[in-house]
Parts: sequence; structure tokens; C-alpha cells
Amino acid sequence: MAAIRTVLCPVDFSPSTPRQIELAAELCRLFGARLVLHHNLAAAATAAGVGWMWAASHPNGHSEAEVERRLRELLAAVPDGLASEARTTRGLPSQAVLAVQQATAADLVVLTTHGASTEEHTSIAAQILERASCAVLVLHELAVEGAAPHFDAGERAVQVVLVPTDLSAESLAAVRFAFELARVLPAELHLLHVAPAARHAGAAAAALAAESERKLRALVPEDLEYRVHHHVEPGDPATAIARAAERLHAAYIVMGEHTRSPLRRWLTRDVSRDVLHRAPCPIWYVPGATAA
Repeated sequence: MAAIRTVLCPVDFSPSTPRQIELAAELCRLFGARLVLHHNLAAAATAAGVGWMWAASHPNGHSEAEVERRLRELLAAVPDGLASEARTTRGLPSQAVLAVQQATAADLVVLTTHGASTEEHTSIAAQILERASCAVLVLHELAVEGAAPHFDAGERAVQVVLVPTDLSAESLAAVRFAFELARVLPAELHLLHVAPAARHAGAAAAALAAESERKLRALVPEDLEYRVHHHVEPGDPATAIARAAERLHAAYIVMGEHTRSPLRRWLTRDVSRDVLHRAPCPIWYVPGATAA
């Protein structure tokens, strides 16, 4: 199993916080990791992108003493047996999270996004994805997702996990990580490859689809053959991924993050950011460097 020793969970004390911490705690139990709660004192209302950090000029009304009290309460509610701590910061939004991630050597950041990027504002979730050196699990508000995934190895309910791949090295790292999860969690994996429809048509498109499906099948280990499905679809990648997640009622998506690749490939940062605010479920972004 991939080595996840520390899970960082930035919180804003919004209605999404209990669910976010619950999922982070489940992941800590699964990986035997410690949990680090983090709150930045420069935060804004949840309507402004990501509620837990906007800018120092948007105070959230919580005094430092109040924040420390709330963090103590959240720590007290963490299940027994999990190593946990809390940290507070002041400063620019994404920089604060990234600084704590580096200071704690967190292998995974679990956060909730409350809004999409605009021309005037790049969401803090997108900024963290751009610069983080570890995997990032992005949740949406319950109004968007409807139901929460689970990461409890003892849970009997099988979850559908969508795994998009362009068959590049970066996206294959995410595929391998999804296989690892499926070995310890009750999951049904759906590998998805999307080929831009405009490039080929007719027999050529059919041949390419058959070859892509062959490559997808070749990726699957023998012990997981009965739990993995394959899909090859034409169209716009971000749109196809979001539609597939909705159609399959996916509990979450595991996909590669190409932030360090100099080449513009199928799962570029543009596609991954687009999927971020289109998908009806959480997205686990796996950088190739951390999953290989």
C-alpha cells in the first residue's frame, strides 16, 4: 500500500467540516497515519471560493482564542487511537496550507472546496493542486455530492470508483494507486479513456477505441480482474469524466495530476481543474511522483 503517514485537513468550521474530518480520520485508520487539523485565521465566507482561506483582508470574525477552542473540540472528537494535532496560521491562503503541508511532511491533503474558479479568482483548491508536492483529496459540499464516500476497510458496501487515464506515465500512477485502494477497500473500479472525437472517424476511430480498450485491459492485475470495468469514449475529456461519474454514481474519482509535466497531454492541469468543479463526487488527485 502507498505510504501515507500524515494527513493534513484544513478546516473552516463550516457545515462541511465534520464530514471532512470524518473522512480524513477514516483514511488515517486505513493507512495508520496521523491527522493534522489546520485553520488559517485569514478566511472568508464560503461563497468566496474556498471558505477557509481567501485573504488577510477578509477576516472571518473568529478570534485566535475562539479558533483554538474550536480546534480543541474537534481534536477531542477524533476517534481514540489516532495520533492527531492542530495548527493555526496567518497569511495568504494557499501559501498557508502549503507551508503546513511542508512543515508536517503531509502525504495527503483533504480539503473541501466551496466554489469554482472565475476569471478574477482562482479557487484555493486549484491553487493548492497547482503547487502541492503530495496527493490532494478534494471534497465538495454535500449539496453538490449528495452522499459521502467511505474509506473504512470493514465497510461492506461496495463503492464505484472512476479512474480516468490517458495512458501516460502520470495518469498510470493514479491507476496503480486505485488498484492498491481496491485491494483494501470494497471498491468496483471503472477505468475510463476518452479520445477526442474530432481526431478520427469511422473505421479509424473504431480501431483506436479497440486498441485503447486492449491497453486498459492489459493494465489490470489478475487478482482484480473481476472488479475492474473498462470504458473508451469519444468527446471532451473533462465533460466525459464528469458525465461518467454521474452515470456510474461514482463514490469518488482517482485521477492523475500533471502539474510537473512540460508537455500538454490529455489530463493536463486544464482538464483536471475543469473536472474539479464539474464532478458530482470527491476527486483524489495523485501526482505521478508520489504514486509511482
